[in-house]
Amino acid sequence: MPKMGAFICGMSTWTNLKRAASTFRALQTRSDMPAAITPPPRSTSTDPLALSTVFRGIQILQTALTGLPIRQLKNGYQVERVDNRVLHPDVNRSRRDFISDTVASLALDGNAFYRKVVFDGQIVSLEILPPQYVTIVDLAHDPASPRLSFSYLGTDYSATDIIHLKFLNVPGRLRGLGPISAAREEVDGAHLARDYKAQWFTDGSNPKGILSTDKPTNPAIEEEAKRKFKEGAPGDIKVLGHDFHYQPLTLNPKDMQFLETQKFDTTQIARLLGVPASLMLAAVDGSNLTYSNIEQSWIEFSDYTLAAYAGEIEEALTTLLPRGNEVAFDWDSSRRANTTDKYTAYAAAISAQWLTPDEVRMKEGLQPLNQPIKQKEDINGEA
Repeated sequence: MPKMGAFICGMSTWTNLKRAASTFRALQTRSDMPAAITPPPRSTSTDPLALSTVFRGIQILQTALTGLPIRQLKNGYQVERVDNRVLHPDVNRSRRDFISDTVASLALDGNAFYRKVVFDGQIVSLEILPPQYVTIVDLAHDPASPRLSFSYLGTDYSATDIIHLKFLNVPGRLRGLGPISAAREEVDGAHLARDYKAQWFTDGSNPKGILSTDKPTNPAIEEEAKRKFKEGAPGDIKVLGHDFHYQPLTLNPKDMQFLETQKFDTTQIARLLGVPASLMLAAVDGSNLTYSNIEQSWIEFSDYTLAAYAGEIEEALTTLLPRGNEVAFDWDSSRRANTTDKYTAYAAAISAQWLTPDEVRMKEGLQPLNQPIKQKEDINGEA
Protein backbone atom coordinates (compact mmCIF):
# COMPACT_ATOMS: atom_id res chain seq x y z
CA MET A 1 0.00 0.00 0.00
CA PRO A 2 1.47 3.40 -0.89
CA LYS A 3 2.24 5.68 2.00
CA MET A 4 -0.29 8.47 2.50
CA GLY A 5 2.40 10.74 3.88
CA ALA A 6 4.06 10.86 0.46
CA PHE A 7 0.85 12.12 -1.08
CA ILE A 8 0.31 14.81 1.55
CA CYS A 9 3.84 16.10 1.68
CA GLY A 10 3.95 16.32 -2.08
CA MET A 11 0.80 18.52 -2.27
CA SER A 12 -1.43 15.61 -3.21
CA THR A 13 -4.27 15.89 -5.65
CA TRP A 14 -7.86 15.81 -4.51
CA THR A 15 -8.25 12.27 -5.84
CA ASN A 16 -5.50 11.00 -3.53
CA LEU A 17 -7.08 12.71 -0.53
CA LYS A 18 -10.43 11.10 -1.23
CA ARG A 19 -8.74 7.72 -1.69
CA ALA A 20 -6.98 8.11 1.66
CA ALA A 21 -10.21 9.01 3.44
CA SER A 22 -12.00 6.04 1.87
CA THR A 23 -9.16 3.70 2.88
CA PHE A 24 -9.33 5.00 6.43
CA ARG A 25 -13.04 4.28 6.65
CA ALA A 26 -12.49 0.77 5.36
CA LEU A 27 -10.01 0.14 8.18
CA GLN A 28 -12.39 1.33 10.89
CA THR A 29 -14.41 -1.12 12.96
CA ARG A 30 -18.18 -1.31 12.79
CA SER A 31 -18.45 0.27 16.22
CA ASP A 32 -16.59 3.30 14.91
CA MET A 33 -18.92 3.68 11.94
CA PRO A 34 -22.56 3.14 12.90
CA ALA A 35 -24.61 1.64 10.07
CA ALA A 36 -27.51 4.02 10.55
CA ILE A 37 -28.47 6.92 12.77
CA THR A 38 -32.10 7.22 13.71
CA PRO A 39 -32.74 10.66 15.16
CA PRO A 40 -35.25 10.94 17.99
CA PRO A 41 -38.70 12.18 17.01
CA ARG A 42 -38.84 15.96 17.13
CA SER A 43 -42.02 17.80 17.96
CA THR A 44 -42.63 20.64 15.58
CA SER A 45 -44.31 22.59 18.38
CA THR A 46 -41.02 22.87 20.33
CA ASP A 47 -38.49 22.83 17.49
CA PRO A 48 -36.92 26.32 17.33
CA LEU A 49 -36.75 26.09 13.54
CA ALA A 50 -40.55 25.79 13.49
CA LEU A 51 -40.61 29.51 14.28
CA SER A 52 -40.34 31.55 11.11
CA THR A 53 -38.09 34.11 12.83
CA VAL A 54 -35.57 31.50 13.98
CA PHE A 55 -35.64 29.80 10.58
CA ARG A 56 -35.02 33.13 8.82
CA GLY A 57 -32.22 34.07 11.22
CA ILE A 58 -30.34 30.77 10.83
CA GLN A 59 -30.77 30.94 7.04
CA ILE A 60 -29.27 34.46 7.01
CA LEU A 61 -26.27 33.36 9.09
CA GLN A 62 -25.64 30.35 6.86
CA THR A 63 -25.97 32.33 3.64
CA ALA A 64 -23.69 35.12 4.86
CA LEU A 65 -20.85 32.79 5.88
CA THR A 66 -21.05 30.23 3.07
CA GLY A 67 -20.82 33.07 0.55
CA LEU A 68 -17.45 34.29 1.88
CA PRO A 69 -14.32 33.24 -0.04
CA ILE A 70 -11.60 31.54 2.00
CA ARG A 71 -8.00 32.71 1.92
CA GLN A 72 -4.87 30.88 3.02
CA LEU A 73 -2.07 32.90 4.57
CA LYS A 74 1.53 31.83 5.02
CA ASN A 75 3.57 33.90 7.45
CA GLY A 76 0.96 36.64 7.12
CA TYR A 77 0.93 36.74 3.30
CA GLN A 78 -1.81 35.37 1.07
CA VAL A 79 -0.83 32.35 -1.03
CA GLU A 80 -2.11 32.00 -4.57
CA ARG A 81 -3.53 28.49 -4.22
CA VAL A 82 -5.58 27.36 -1.23
CA ASP A 83 -5.01 23.84 0.09
CA ASN A 84 -7.64 21.38 -1.08
CA ARG A 85 -8.34 20.29 2.48
CA VAL A 86 -9.44 23.85 3.27
CA LEU A 87 -11.53 24.15 0.12
CA HIS A 88 -13.25 20.83 0.93
CA PRO A 89 -12.78 19.98 4.64
CA ASP A 90 -15.04 16.92 4.26
CA VAL A 91 -14.11 15.02 1.12
CA ASN A 92 -17.63 13.62 0.80
CA ARG A 93 -19.48 16.94 1.05
CA SER A 94 -19.29 20.45 -0.32
CA ARG A 95 -17.70 23.21 1.72
CA ARG A 96 -21.03 25.05 1.65
CA ASP A 97 -22.82 22.17 3.40
CA PHE A 98 -19.94 21.77 5.84
CA ILE A 99 -20.06 25.43 6.91
CA SER A 100 -23.87 25.51 6.96
CA ASP A 101 -24.01 22.56 9.37
CA THR A 102 -21.38 24.19 11.56
CA VAL A 103 -23.30 27.48 11.77
CA ALA A 104 -26.59 25.73 12.57
CA SER A 105 -24.90 23.64 15.28
CA LEU A 106 -23.31 26.68 16.91
CA ALA A 107 -26.47 28.80 16.75
CA LEU A 108 -28.95 26.18 17.94
CA ASP A 109 -26.81 24.12 20.32
CA GLY A 110 -23.80 26.34 21.01
CA ASN A 111 -21.41 23.54 20.02
CA ALA A 112 -20.02 21.95 16.88
CA PHE A 113 -17.88 18.83 16.77
CA TYR A 114 -15.49 17.75 14.00
CA ARG A 115 -14.19 14.19 13.98
CA LYS A 116 -10.73 14.00 12.45
CA VAL A 117 -10.19 11.42 9.73
CA VAL A 118 -6.48 10.61 10.12
CA PHE A 119 -4.45 8.34 7.88
CA ASP A 120 -0.76 7.65 8.40
CA GLY A 121 -0.48 10.58 10.80
CA GLN A 122 -2.13 13.11 8.47
CA ILE A 123 -5.60 14.67 8.78
CA VAL A 124 -7.25 13.97 5.43
CA SER A 125 -10.81 15.01 6.23
CA LEU A 126 -13.14 16.40 8.90
CA GLU A 127 -16.59 14.98 9.63
CA ILE A 128 -19.11 17.14 11.48
CA LEU A 129 -21.06 15.30 14.18
CA PRO A 130 -24.63 16.15 15.23
CA PRO A 131 -24.07 17.93 18.58
CA GLN A 132 -27.15 16.37 20.21
CA TYR A 133 -25.46 12.94 20.02
CA VAL A 134 -22.13 14.01 21.52
CA THR A 135 -21.47 13.89 25.25
CA ILE A 136 -18.39 15.29 27.03
CA VAL A 137 -16.80 13.91 30.19
CA ASP A 138 -13.96 15.42 32.22
CA LEU A 139 -11.85 12.42 33.20
CA ALA A 140 -9.68 14.56 35.49
CA HIS A 141 -12.70 16.05 37.33
CA ASP A 142 -10.82 19.34 37.38
CA PRO A 143 -12.50 22.34 35.70
CA ALA A 144 -9.22 24.26 35.80
CA SER A 145 -7.28 21.54 33.94
CA PRO A 146 -9.78 19.16 32.34
CA ARG A 147 -8.92 15.98 30.48
CA LEU A 148 -11.79 15.62 28.07
CA SER A 149 -13.31 12.52 26.55
CA PHE A 150 -16.00 12.63 23.89
CA SER A 151 -18.62 9.96 23.25
CA TYR A 152 -20.59 9.68 20.03
CA LEU A 153 -23.16 6.90 19.52
CA GLY A 154 -21.40 4.57 21.95
CA THR A 155 -17.86 5.22 20.70
CA ASP A 156 -15.36 7.11 22.86
CA TYR A 157 -12.86 9.59 21.46
CA SER A 158 -10.03 11.53 23.05
CA ALA A 159 -9.51 15.26 22.72
CA THR A 160 -6.97 14.61 19.94
CA ASP A 161 -9.66 12.93 17.82
CA ILE A 162 -12.27 15.69 18.09
CA ILE A 163 -12.21 19.41 17.34
CA HIS A 164 -14.70 21.11 19.64
CA LEU A 165 -16.08 24.50 18.57
CA LYS A 166 -17.95 26.67 21.09
CA PHE A 167 -20.08 29.70 20.30
CA LEU A 168 -19.83 31.19 23.80
CA ASN A 169 -17.24 29.73 26.14
CA VAL A 170 -18.00 29.89 29.87
CA PRO A 171 -15.28 28.91 32.39
CA GLY A 172 -16.11 25.66 34.14
CA ARG A 173 -18.59 24.49 31.49
CA LEU A 174 -17.67 21.64 29.21
CA ARG A 175 -20.19 22.67 26.56
CA GLY A 176 -20.60 26.06 24.95
CA LEU A 177 -23.72 28.20 24.95
CA GLY A 178 -25.60 29.19 21.83
CA PRO A 179 -28.05 32.06 21.39
CA ILE A 180 -31.08 29.77 21.09
CA SER A 181 -30.13 27.33 23.85
CA ALA A 182 -29.12 30.14 26.24
CA ALA A 183 -32.44 31.96 25.90
CA ARG A 184 -34.75 28.98 25.67
CA GLU A 185 -37.49 30.66 27.72
CA GLU A 186 -37.86 33.49 25.20
CA VAL A 187 -38.05 31.03 22.31
CA ASP A 188 -40.60 28.92 24.21
CA GLY A 189 -42.60 32.09 24.89
CA ALA A 190 -42.75 32.76 21.16
CA HIS A 191 -43.98 29.19 20.66
CA LEU A 192 -46.74 29.68 23.25
CA ALA A 193 -47.86 32.96 21.66
CA ARG A 194 -48.03 31.31 18.24
CA ASP A 195 -49.96 28.30 19.57
CA TYR A 196 -52.38 30.50 21.51
CA LYS A 197 -53.13 32.56 18.42
CA ALA A 198 -53.83 29.41 16.40
CA GLN A 199 -55.97 27.95 19.19
CA TRP A 200 -58.12 31.09 19.43
CA PHE A 201 -59.40 30.66 15.90
CA THR A 202 -59.77 26.85 16.05
CA ASP A 203 -60.98 26.18 19.60
CA GLY A 204 -64.75 25.64 19.60
CA SER A 205 -65.01 26.61 23.29
CA ASN A 206 -64.46 30.28 22.50
CA PRO A 207 -67.86 32.09 22.27
CA LYS A 208 -68.72 33.40 18.83
CA GLY A 209 -71.35 35.86 20.05
CA ILE A 210 -73.57 37.01 22.94
CA LEU A 211 -77.40 37.09 23.23
CA SER A 212 -78.45 39.82 25.70
CA THR A 213 -81.70 41.39 26.88
CA ASP A 214 -82.78 43.94 29.46
CA LYS A 215 -85.80 41.89 30.52
CA PRO A 216 -85.72 39.30 33.29
CA THR A 217 -85.05 35.77 32.01
CA ASN A 218 -84.82 32.25 33.34
CA PRO A 219 -82.86 29.19 32.18
CA ALA A 220 -85.80 27.90 30.12
CA ILE A 221 -86.10 31.17 28.14
CA GLU A 222 -82.34 31.30 27.61
CA GLU A 223 -82.12 27.71 26.37
CA GLU A 224 -85.05 28.25 24.00
CA ALA A 225 -83.43 31.39 22.59
CA LYS A 226 -80.17 29.55 21.98
CA ARG A 227 -81.99 26.63 20.35
CA LYS A 228 -83.88 28.86 17.94
CA PHE A 229 -80.75 30.84 17.12
CA LYS A 230 -78.90 27.64 16.15
CA GLU A 231 -81.75 26.30 13.99
CA GLY A 232 -81.60 26.46 10.23
CA ALA A 233 -78.68 26.89 7.88
CA PRO A 234 -75.81 29.19 8.84
CA GLY A 235 -76.87 31.76 6.26
CA ASP A 236 -80.52 31.90 7.33
CA ILE A 237 -82.05 35.02 8.85
CA LYS A 238 -82.31 34.76 12.63
CA VAL A 239 -85.44 36.05 14.41
CA LEU A 240 -84.96 36.96 18.05
CA GLY A 241 -87.80 37.46 20.53
CA HIS A 242 -88.04 38.66 24.12
CA ASP A 243 -86.03 41.75 23.16
CA PHE A 244 -82.86 39.69 22.68
CA HIS A 245 -79.92 41.39 20.98
CA TYR A 246 -77.05 39.55 19.31
CA GLN A 247 -73.50 40.89 19.58
CA PRO A 248 -70.82 38.97 17.61
CA LEU A 249 -67.37 38.61 19.14
CA THR A 250 -65.22 39.53 16.15
CA LEU A 251 -61.86 40.61 17.52
CA ASN A 252 -59.23 41.48 14.95
CA PRO A 253 -55.60 40.42 15.49
CA LYS A 254 -54.59 43.97 16.45
CA ASP A 255 -57.25 44.13 19.21
CA MET A 256 -56.00 40.80 20.58
CA GLN A 257 -52.37 42.09 20.45
CA PHE A 258 -51.30 39.16 18.29
CA LEU A 259 -49.46 41.46 15.90
CA GLU A 260 -47.71 43.34 18.71
CA THR A 261 -46.67 40.08 20.36
CA GLN A 262 -45.38 38.68 17.10
CA LYS A 263 -43.41 41.87 16.40
CA PHE A 264 -41.90 41.76 19.89
CA ASP A 265 -40.91 38.09 19.51
CA THR A 266 -39.31 38.80 16.13
CA THR A 267 -37.26 41.65 17.58
CA GLN A 268 -36.19 39.54 20.57
CA ILE A 269 -35.07 36.58 18.47
CA ALA A 270 -33.30 38.86 15.99
CA ARG A 271 -31.45 40.39 18.95
CA LEU A 272 -30.53 36.93 20.25
CA LEU A 273 -29.11 35.86 16.89
CA GLY A 274 -27.43 39.22 16.34
CA VAL A 275 -29.13 39.72 12.97
CA PRO A 276 -30.15 43.27 11.94
CA ALA A 277 -33.91 43.80 11.85
CA SER A 278 -33.69 44.94 8.24
CA LEU A 279 -32.34 41.52 7.21
CA MET A 280 -35.10 39.83 9.21
CA LEU A 281 -37.64 41.88 7.21
CA ALA A 282 -38.91 43.31 10.50
CA ALA A 283 -39.68 46.97 11.14
CA VAL A 284 -38.38 48.58 14.32
CA ASP A 285 -40.44 51.38 15.86
CA GLY A 286 -38.73 54.75 15.74
CA SER A 287 -36.08 53.66 13.23
CA ASN A 288 -35.38 55.53 10.04
CA LEU A 289 -33.57 53.20 7.64
CA THR A 290 -31.29 54.92 5.15
CA TYR A 291 -28.48 53.63 2.97
CA SER A 292 -25.82 54.83 5.40
CA ASN A 293 -27.23 53.23 8.56
CA ILE A 294 -28.15 50.01 6.71
CA GLU A 295 -24.54 49.79 5.54
CA GLN A 296 -23.34 50.46 9.08
CA SER A 297 -25.64 47.77 10.49
CA TRP A 298 -24.20 45.30 7.98
CA ILE A 299 -20.65 46.14 9.07
CA GLU A 300 -21.64 45.65 12.72
CA PHE A 301 -23.35 42.39 11.77
CA SER A 302 -20.10 41.17 10.21
CA ASP A 303 -17.87 42.34 13.06
CA TYR A 304 -19.94 41.27 16.06
CA THR A 305 -22.07 38.37 14.84
CA LEU A 306 -20.53 36.61 11.85
CA ALA A 307 -17.03 36.94 13.31
CA ALA A 308 -18.07 34.77 16.27
CA TYR A 309 -18.85 31.89 13.91
CA ALA A 310 -16.06 32.59 11.44
CA GLY A 311 -13.35 32.70 14.10
CA GLU A 312 -14.14 29.17 15.32
CA ILE A 313 -14.24 27.79 11.77
CA GLU A 314 -10.99 29.52 10.80
CA GLU A 315 -9.13 28.05 13.78
CA ALA A 316 -10.47 24.57 13.06
CA LEU A 317 -9.48 24.66 9.39
CA THR A 318 -6.04 26.04 10.29
CA THR A 319 -5.28 22.75 12.06
CA LEU A 320 -5.36 21.06 8.65
CA LEU A 321 -2.38 23.09 7.39
CA PRO A 322 1.35 22.97 8.13
CA ARG A 323 2.77 25.29 10.77
CA GLY A 324 3.03 28.89 9.62
CA ASN A 325 -0.18 28.70 7.58
CA GLU A 326 -3.56 29.96 8.63
CA VAL A 327 -7.08 30.23 7.20
CA ALA A 328 -9.06 33.47 7.01
CA PHE A 329 -12.38 34.46 5.45
CA ASP A 330 -12.32 37.30 2.94
CA TRP A 331 -14.56 39.91 4.59
CA ASP A 332 -14.13 42.50 1.85
CA SER A 333 -16.46 40.51 -0.38
CA SER A 334 -19.28 40.73 2.20
CA ARG A 335 -19.18 44.53 2.47
CA ARG A 336 -20.32 45.21 -1.04
CA ALA A 337 -20.20 48.90 -1.86
CA ASN A 338 -22.06 50.48 -4.71
CA THR A 339 -20.28 50.83 -8.04
CA THR A 340 -19.23 54.48 -7.58
CA ASP A 341 -17.76 53.92 -4.09
CA LYS A 342 -15.96 50.77 -5.21
CA TYR A 343 -14.33 52.42 -8.21
CA THR A 344 -13.36 55.43 -6.10
CA ALA A 345 -11.67 53.13 -3.58
CA TYR A 346 -9.83 51.30 -6.37
CA ALA A 347 -8.61 54.59 -7.84
CA ALA A 348 -7.31 55.71 -4.44
CA ALA A 349 -5.53 52.37 -3.95
CA ILE A 350 -3.84 52.58 -7.36
CA SER A 351 -2.88 56.20 -6.75
CA ALA A 352 -1.34 55.29 -3.38
CA GLN A 353 0.53 52.45 -5.15
CA TRP A 354 -0.52 49.72 -2.76
CA LEU A 355 -2.58 48.07 -5.52
CA THR A 356 -1.72 47.78 -9.21
CA PRO A 357 -4.29 47.98 -12.03
CA ASP A 358 -3.76 44.28 -12.72
CA GLU A 359 -4.45 43.41 -9.07
CA VAL A 360 -7.66 45.44 -9.18
CA ARG A 361 -8.70 43.69 -12.40
CA MET A 362 -7.99 40.34 -10.77
CA LYS A 363 -10.35 41.23 -7.89
CA GLU A 364 -13.05 41.88 -10.49
CA GLY A 365 -12.34 38.62 -12.30
CA LEU A 366 -10.80 40.36 -15.33
CA GLN A 367 -7.67 39.48 -17.29
CA PRO A 368 -4.55 41.58 -16.59
CA LEU A 369 -3.75 44.37 -19.04
CA ASN A 370 -0.14 43.33 -19.56
CA GLN A 371 -0.44 39.61 -20.17
CA PRO A 372 -3.30 37.11 -20.05
CA ILE A 373 -3.43 34.69 -17.17
CA LYS A 374 -3.24 31.06 -18.11
CA GLN A 375 -6.25 29.08 -17.06
CA LYS A 376 -5.45 27.53 -13.70
CA GLU A 377 -5.70 23.82 -13.24
CA ASP A 378 -8.51 22.61 -11.05
CA ILE A 379 -8.10 20.46 -7.99
CA ASN A 380 -7.99 17.29 -10.10
CA GLY A 381 -5.10 18.61 -12.20
CA GLU A 382 -7.21 19.26 -15.26
CA ALA A 383 -7.46 22.61 -17.08
